Amino acid sequence: MLNRITQALRNTQFKNIGYPLLLLSGLSSSYAVNAQEADKDKEVEKVTVVGSHIKGGQVAEALAISVINAEAIANLGVDSGDDLMALIPENGQNYFNEAANIGGGVNAARGDVGAFNLRNLGTGNTLVLLNGRRMVNEAAYQTEAIGGSFVPVNTVNSNTIPVAGLSRVEILRDGASAIYGADAVAGVINNALKSDFVGLNISGRWAEYSNLPRNDQTVTIEWGKDFNDGRTNVSTFFNYYKRDRVNSQDDPRWADSDFTSRLPADSPFAGTTTFRNDSANSLYGQFDVVNSVSKTSLPGLFTDSAGEFETFPEGDDRCRYSIGYGTCGRIDGQGTYRLNLNADRDLSSKLDRANMFVFINHEFENGMEGFTEFSYYNSKTNLRRHPSAPFSAVTLRVAADNYYNPLGPCGSPNRLPDSVIGDNVPCSGMALNIDNYRFAEFPRIVDNDASTYRLLQGLRGELAEWSWESAVSYSKAKREDITHNRVSNNLIQEALNDTTPAAYNPFSGGVNNNIERALIDVERINETKLTTFDLKFSHPDIMSLPAGPVGFVTGIEFRRETFLDDRDDRLDGTIQFVDLDGGTFPYVSDVVNSSPSPDSSGARNVSSLFGELQIPLLTNLNVQAAVRYENFSDTTDTTVGKLAFGWRPHDAVLVRGSWSTAFRAPNLVTINESIVARNNTRTDYTCLYAAEKGGDAGQDTLDCVNSIQRIAQGSQDLVPEESTNTSVGLVLTPAKGLTFTVDFWSIEKDNTIGLFGEENHTLLDLLLRLENGTTNCSATFNPAVSRDVAGEGEAAIYQAAGICPAGNIAFVDDRYTNLDKRTVEGYDIGLYYNIETDIGEFDFSYNGSFLSKFEQASGGDAERLVTAQQEGLIPMSFPVTGFADLVGQDGNQEERHSVKLGWKKGKFAASLNGFQVGRFYQSSLTLDDGTLYVVPSMTTFNATVSYRFNVAGTKSRVLLGVRNLTNERAPLTDDSFGFFSDAHSDYGRSYYVDVKASF
Repeated sequence: MLNRITQALRNTQFKNIGYPLLLLSGLSSSYAVNAQEADKDKEVEKVTVVGSHIKGGQVAEALAISVINAEAIANLGVDSGDDLMALIPENGQNYFNEAANIGGGVNAARGDVGAFNLRNLGTGNTLVLLNGRRMVNEAAYQTEAIGGSFVPVNTVNSNTIPVAGLSRVEILRDGASAIYGADAVAGVINNALKSDFVGLNISGRWAEYSNLPRNDQTVTIEWGKDFNDGRTNVSTFFNYYKRDRVNSQDDPRWADSDFTSRLPADSPFAGTTTFRNDSANSLYGQFDVVNSVSKTSLPGLFTDSAGEFETFPEGDDRCRYSIGYGTCGRIDGQGTYRLNLNADRDLSSKLDRANMFVFINHEFENGMEGFTEFSYYNSKTNLRRHPSAPFSAVTLRVAADNYYNPLGPCGSPNRLPDSVIGDNVPCSGMALNIDNYRFAEFPRIVDNDASTYRLLQGLRGELAEWSWESAVSYSKAKREDITHNRVSNNLIQEALNDTTPAAYNPFSGGVNNNIERALIDVERINETKLTTFDLKFSHPDIMSLPAGPVGFVTGIEFRRETFLDDRDDRLDGTIQFVDLDGGTFPYVSDVVNSSPSPDSSGARNVSSLFGELQIPLLTNLNVQAAVRYENFSDTTDTTVGKLAFGWRPHDAVLVRGSWSTAFRAPNLVTINESIVARNNTRTDYTCLYAAEKGGDAGQDTLDCVNSIQRIAQGSQDLVPEESTNTSVGLVLTPAKGLTFTVDFWSIEKDNTIGLFGEENHTLLDLLLRLENGTTNCSATFNPAVSRDVAGEGEAAIYQAAGICPAGNIAFVDDRYTNLDKRTVEGYDIGLYYNIETDIGEFDFSYNGSFLSKFEQASGGDAERLVTAQQEGLIPMSFPVTGFADLVGQDGNQEERHSVKLGWKKGKFAASLNGFQVGRFYQSSLTLDDGTLYVVPSMTTFNATVSYRFNVAGTKSRVLLGVRNLTNERAPLTDDSFGFFSDAHSDYGRSYYVDVKASF
């Protein structure tokens, strides 16, 4: 085989092929058929653009690329990568922001983290590069809804790139797996830093907010110098950023978690409790007598017929008897005392961040160049979160002889008199189960320390007419997350069993109740590593066609990726808790309100072989052709290709387009994760159907919305997600300085990795029961749904509804799997105009990104559910979650816009930037009649004015800026702080001054 390839190469008029091409000739042989003599005299400027490994030529015309330069970034007034990404129309939601990670707790990636999410296709579908090479993923990960439930995803941390150090950000708005490998599905973002700097720049920024007691400070130092007669350059960059926390009490809009008062009176949602986001779980709980009330005949004043009573602060109108310690009680059914979850919790943490980069470039005497990169990132955050409440599936019990039990033993100083509790409470006392309770004595406080470093060493040179380049890099990211003021199930149950005054007292409203004995710190340590090696050879004139030379690149790459998730001993099963039903790890953890999480780790090796051609088919038609083969050690191998073209029928007209296949390998978590249980509030649609059809519409007997435990684990059977990307665009330059672009794009992804989902599983269980009727109730139905045995009263309701009885769900067994096709389509529009006049130079740009289709196709069991719904067997009000048209749903905005106007005149400059996030709807708020809750669009403006001057020979600049010039506030949504933080910011106007000196 090698002989045949070599002979074919000899028979073709290539120029100076030599050993580099023979080493990797397998990729290039198929392109050698029509080779012709090249133009030896043609000079090509050696420039590398994102989306191609070829230096020089016209390949850039075939690529849809957006570039944001350093000046434009400075005018945006941003200090963090996540803020910069939020202002790019092609980028979607940042699911990793702190305000959105309320529910994720210790399982969420917390601290200083920002995600990349081009096209809103989902975190992990965007490849992120630093100076053209892959970056390590953030150490921590979290979950996103894909299909019917939440799947682990990871990302490069956008905040590890200091925006002040960027020379430009290049955004390839197209799939590029054939060029760069896995994960380049929605596109590629290359962060180009200033790596060959000479001089000294010192700058500082101070920012304050109109609505908040917050200020931000930034200090940046750049230094570089040439040595060895200019053959060696050493440059460094250092950036320090500090910001104050933003707390819910800093603005009345967030201070109360009950947002119903902010709804207009005529809103169809005004009569619902949807926006009432305070909690029924507080320090004033509900208590259930363990023994049967019928046997003890407690008076109705103390408990209801089920033996339940509620507690309130002394003086509450619902009080009927005093318990002591400033609390009172009454029989169950009065409505629990609700807790304001926003009494003290942060929207964003207190942050200290430092970034450092060192670049060493050296030209050897033989012409070879060496380049060294070292980068280091460190952040420390402190975050306040609301206190924890036990899962409904984990019952804690006040012992009969607990010192503070109001039904305690005879002679106990805290046993209530018989006039309140009756005379049938035994002298041994009666145990009480705790319900609707929250350990709200202290907020959870999260300290998160993160670090990332990268060391890269490379060489490049010339071999005959070949250019070659090789580099090896090692990167490591680590994150230590410690949560203070958590509660141990073991320790709190021990305190509830205590017969002395040192016992935990759940009847005191949090005052002097000995909670300190049960408080613990919970730690999570995450670590990711990335080792890479690459070697590539390029030739700008490998062969000649009548229209010009053919450029060629071929190369190999190797990378090793690892991850480690080391959980606290109380979460990973080292310290186990056994609940009253005998449940223990891996279904129950020892940390109140945290799901059990085993330690997990994984690694993979990936080897790649790639080739790329730039082909001038005509003088006005250039084509890019690329192919890549990747071998994975833990999943199936993949071969992908790409064709792109740029055709210029007229000097003012460029038509461009591309077709490519791309892939995203299953991330290491979804492959290697051990069995993981997660509790989420979900609707049991089998139960809901029985309630609505069986005479229990008010769910007085059935309880159909509660905490359902999902069991999931990694799968070695997952295969890479494969996509087909197509785009076609038009670039018009009708006049000097004026450019108009429009690009239509489509991504069709097969084998999307997701979950069927807990609620969908209950729908499938319902469908199987409907198909079965009541004739054979010993059938299994949906085996993924494990249920308890239905009680007698519950069974009767199911029978009346015409289906076999179903008890409460113990857990749902859901596995990561490859789902059906996901399709995303849209178009981008750009308008750019630059003109010089007597009053200055004006620069105008507009970018708009429009989403026309976002659909997750149903298949298999999901298709069965959709069909059953269309046939009327399943009510249309029972949604098949995650398998539908997703355009406009939950932050998938149909459009995003960015506009910029800049002006320069001598020493003065000014800019005005506008940004708009389009409207969307929150699916969870949809009313029974189909009415959607639409979140309107949000538009903000940033403005700057600057002046440049010299002081004692030092070039200086002062820039004054305003972010959110009109003090726009985020529209109301049903979220923790009343706004949709994945897409919006609600901080309002801020001012900043930026001073820079260049020596």
